[in-house]
Amino acid sequence: MDASQAAQGHDTGLGRDSKVIGLIGTAHFASHFYQLSMPALFPLIYRAEGISYTELGTLWTVFFLTSGLCQTPAGFLVDRIGARPVLVSGLTLMAGAIALFGLTYHYPVMLLLAFLAGLGNSIFHPADISILTGSVHERRMGRAFSIHYFGGFIGYAAAPLCMVAVGHVIGWRHTVTLAGAIGLIVALLVWINRAEMRDDRDAGRAAGRVDARLGWRHEMGVLLRAPTIFSFLFFALMAMGSVGIMTFGASTLVALLDTPETLASSAISANLTGAVGGILIGGWLADRTRRHDFHTAIVVTICVALLLVIPATRPDGIFTLFPLLIAAGVFYGISCPLRDMVIRSIAPKGAAGKVFGFTYSGMDFGSAIMGVLFGILLDRKLPDVVFLCIAGFMMLSVVSILVAKVMARRGT
Repeated sequence: MDASQAAQGHDTGLGRDSKVIGLIGTAHFASHFYQLSMPALFPLIYRAEGISYTELGTLWTVFFLTSGLCQTPAGFLVDRIGARPVLVSGLTLMAGAIALFGLTYHYPVMLLLAFLAGLGNSIFHPADISILTGSVHERRMGRAFSIHYFGGFIGYAAAPLCMVAVGHVIGWRHTVTLAGAIGLIVALLVWINRAEMRDDRDAGRAAGRVDARLGWRHEMGVLLRAPTIFSFLFFALMAMGSVGIMTFGASTLVALLDTPETLASSAISANLTGAVGGILIGGWLADRTRRHDFHTAIVVTICVALLLVIPATRPDGIFTLFPLLIAAGVFYGISCPLRDMVIRSIAPKGAAGKVFGFTYSGMDFGSAIMGVLFGILLDRKLPDVVFLCIAGFMMLSVVSILVAKVMARRGT
């Protein structure tokens, strides 16, 4: 059954959908695993090679900067040549670069490999979403997005545990080479099963909604539409809140509540664990509602309300602090598949790659702004203001996604 049938609402079959969702979820797992694979080994590399932490940190600054800047061009490439070759190429490039870290002894070469790995990482969101949009039946789309997110979160969780454990046994060089080799096997599996996948570009052409003769001016115009701009702002503002919790949450709890560092770190881990569970709930909910923008607004608002309880009441025990953070994580996780359904509904048919690439790049820019702002606030002993900023940014993101959906309905 082809993409046009899927687009028209005919069920493409649970078996094929599950296969596609599993492959894309595995690829997204690899992307997030590799994002933390080298940082997890920094202490071992520092001791074994004498490379400073500043130099090691610079490697991953290059990685994330490259990934953020290249996401939008990657989206254009996905919509031009198709998501399948882009996904396989990106995964191969990223896994290969990680593997080669174990074979080089020269720091400038490591910088080049960090750039190549970041370039490979930039393609995952636009390629993954385009394939899910074009391949999976509408009734399972929310769950498809939730498994996609779930794979990424599990990749984040697995990387530090696996890389450090194996690194202490066989050394950091053999560990990254082995990790990269496994990624190349995943890329091969995706390529072997490429016939099972369609992408948003295929669906758009099959439905007669994409004109191959349209030029770059038209394609750039898709990104300059008001709904797309507000979707970009949504991701930027949401990242300033959610990534702020992930990165500065423990430090803020220590400063605000005088919480021991180990307890504060455990509390943030509990928050992320709640988010993983919420992602699966969100996928189920997304497949059972049509007002994804409205439900996104509700669950994000509840998440914000729970977070604001912390500076308001200053809970100082594990039985008061942890439930608040776990519950906030659950509601944040629920919002993830819902918000992707909103962006999917806003993106013109055949343009999911560039729209998701552009809007998701907002997360990188929001994260960059957040790091400087929250660092300044903590240096000035203002942890309460950190929580207020997190809440404020997340509520502004709610406004952004509601406005984006309203403008999309009006055809703005």
